Amino acid sequence: MINCDECNRLERSLLEAMVAADKAETGLRCYLITHERFGGVSDMDEYEALRTDQQNATQERHGAYTGLISHKRSHSG
Repeated sequence: MINCDECNRLERSLLEAMVAADKAETGLRCYLITHERFGGVSDMDEYEALRTDQQNATQERHGAYTGLISHKRSHSG
């Protein structure tokens, strides 16, 4: 196995992205559990912000994963 600095960097990025996505999902889940009966403007603003964070974190995780896989494939081709 090649000791590739770029592989190591991409693997760390993926792990960081996984943690960030989990935190964002947990934040949104906690909000939904604690605010199921609220619906004011500020509640919806907070929900939308948490939802956007969760979607962005999920997209970052996806990008980190596909970047790592794509790079690792370049070693074999």
